[in-house]
Amino acid sequence: MYYLSIKDKERKKLLSKIVNDFKNTNFSIEEGVLALSFAILRSNKLIGINPQINKKSKLDVLLSEWLKKYSNQEKIINLFNQYEIPNLDDDILGTFYQSIQDIFQKSYSGAYYTPSELLGGIKIPPDKSILDPCCGSGGILLNVLTKTHDPTKIFARDIDEIAIKICYINLILFFNNKNITSNIIKHDITLSRTNELFDFIITNPPWGSKFNFKQKENLIKLYPELGTSEIFSISLYNTTKMLGKKGELYFFLPHSFLNVAAHRKIRNYIFNGKYEISIKLLGNAFKGVLSESILLHIKNNSDGSNVHIQNKEGNIYKLPIKNITSPDFIISATSKTHDSLIIEKIYKTEHITLNHDAIFALGIVTGNNKKYLIEEKIKNSEVIFRGKDIDKYTFKEPKYFIDFQPDLYQQVANIDYYRQNKIVYRFICDKIVCVLDKNNSLILNSANLLISTNYPMETIVSFFNSDIYTFIYRKKFHSRKLLKSHLQSLPLPVLPKETHQFIYCLYENAIMKRNENLAIFQRKVDEIICDVFLLNKKQYKYIKGEK
Repeated sequence: MYYLSIKDKERKKLLSKIVNDFKNTNFSIEEGVLALSFAILRSNKLIGINPQINKKSKLDVLLSEWLKKYSNQEKIINLFNQYEIPNLDDDILGTFYQSIQDIFQKSYSGAYYTPSELLGGIKIPPDKSILDPCCGSGGILLNVLTKTHDPTKIFARDIDEIAIKICYINLILFFNNKNITSNIIKHDITLSRTNELFDFIITNPPWGSKFNFKQKENLIKLYPELGTSEIFSISLYNTTKMLGKKGELYFFLPHSFLNVAAHRKIRNYIFNGKYEISIKLLGNAFKGVLSESILLHIKNNSDGSNVHIQNKEGNIYKLPIKNITSPDFIISATSKTHDSLIIEKIYKTEHITLNHDAIFALGIVTGNNKKYLIEEKIKNSEVIFRGKDIDKYTFKEPKYFIDFQPDLYQQVANIDYYRQNKIVYRFICDKIVCVLDKNNSLILNSANLLISTNYPMETIVSFFNSDIYTFIYRKKFHSRKLLKSHLQSLPLPVLPKETHQFIYCLYENAIMKRNENLAIFQRKVDEIICDVFLLNKKQYKYIKGEK
């Protein structure tokens, strides 16, 4: 049961009763929505107790055309007759729609309800045009409009025909006017944009809508300049072209928009535009969504030199656009100004990356761990390590073994990658935790591997396990998944052979021979990192305090 915008306890009870009544019918989702529309409109005296559809008003036309689709018209009109449902502008009709979709186990196509508290700071002047290109049932519009707004300047688009009807009814209820002009149409923002220009565009586009291979292929062909089939990137790209001369755009987006390499082209496009850009970090703001989220706000025809970032505590700081650089145009939105200065200093040092000089591979995906993993070693079995079995520089005591038969598994990398020296790292982690494996060990898919072809792996593992590199990772990517693209962009300083040899000796003595305390070893490595990146004691202390 979804309550979404419904806050009042009595209102929740009312909605629960209505949903239960619907469950006891054999009505379709659309019939249920139409039936509740009649009840709500009747309760608010926008239609009569015994409605006679006379086609005099725009609302009457809508209801008449909608009702024609069904033979059980009287049952639909009277299904929820016993309820009084006053209008509280809380989108009870849209909430009902999503709740009964759940009964039918329908996919929401990546769409999520936008909590009203996220919209409180958005003010739309009543004489300005506004578009929600992914409007759903109109919940966002109900929260940003005022009763004095000119209805002819309100525009809404969606691909869901039922949601579009709900949106129109919600606006009729909001303005208490059954003749408001409908600027609400079915339209897919990913396939095309209109030629209209708007003063304000605000939306929460679907995140991660599932497309089949052919659909993805078509979208990539349609938008080669974006190189992605991700719906929110395409929606953002199209709607920026619909902004008026001094228009403003508000987009709710996953935090990954800021730092995942797949979105680098839309980021580059935005930051090359003449926009004033603000980003508000929202954290885990959407119920049922694991991803953290942001609110992107851009103003057209402004030459902003900084991105203004507001964290969850309400503090605002500036990120210079000049610091958002190729190839990935990553926005370090969780960095404070001081953090950005440290990151900038690190990246100014002559360095290389693993972008071209390393092999990356995934751990084994068995497809059925219960079937293939065993808890005790038997004949022909060997150890297999999971992500949680990795500590800094070492593997924990193994929990599982496997009789390795790669042809049986869902996904296996080139076997030679497992059977050589390699760095193994946790995939799910908010810090870098890795080990240099010299025992040809097998790893499960919660762990991944890299093999450096030029840069010494003893140096890499010593650097990556440092708090300094975790600081870079957190501030640049703010992710709980350590991706290949993250590791590929970390700076590895250009060092003389003597320094690499010194680190190798430290590593061998502390890790392989265990002749030195690990903390002492890491402190010596950190001193080398600070020296090469020109980090002073105060900055190092600050980094250590950010753990």
